[in-house]
Amino acid sequence: MTGLILVLLLSMLILTFGVRLLVQSLKSRIDRGAVTVDDFCKARETLDSVFYETAAIQRIFSSEDMEFISRSGAVDVRRLFLKERKTLALQWLRMIQRQLAHLMDLHLRLASYTYDPRPKFELKLSAKYLNVIVVSHIVLLLLRMRGPFKATRAIAYTIRAAGRFCTIFSLRLERISPTRLSPGRESLVH
Repeated sequence: MTGLILVLLLSMLILTFGVRLLVQSLKSRIDRGAVTVDDFCKARETLDSVFYETAAIQRIFSSEDMEFISRSGAVDVRRLFLKERKTLALQWLRMIQRQLAHLMDLHLRLASYTYDPRPKFELKLSAKYLNVIVVSHIVLLLLRMRGPFKATRAIAYTIRAAGRFCTIFSLRLERISPTRLSPGRESLVH
């Protein structure tokens, strides 16, 4: 019986995220139209930002800092340290979710600009995105309940999952024909 409930919950999650991706896709087609060179450049910047920020967040949640604070013995300092790290972790996760949602939106818009469309690639990237979103929501819950240093393995997994998504997304950017993109907004003004 519990197996059936687990399958039902996973099915509902998959359906929910599938509908969300579909709505994002439709909304992006209506709202944004053609992909510009500026969008392409911003995607590259976002990828670089995610890579740099995830490297920094790994250092921020190293166990060495917590061990040092714990040895100092000051309860107020330890409490403040944990509160600040928790706030930082929550902000980082929300930012990563926004950045990856932006990249996924752009990915959906870029599908028609690729040199060689590959359905397997599209599914793989969508699966990686779904993985990051599900895991990051679970980590948000863990952070709120247990704190940043009790959720370090989950944070590390989220970092790796975001990195895998970005690596695959960068392959998407490499397969884009920039000549097919619309000119940037700035070049239209001049």
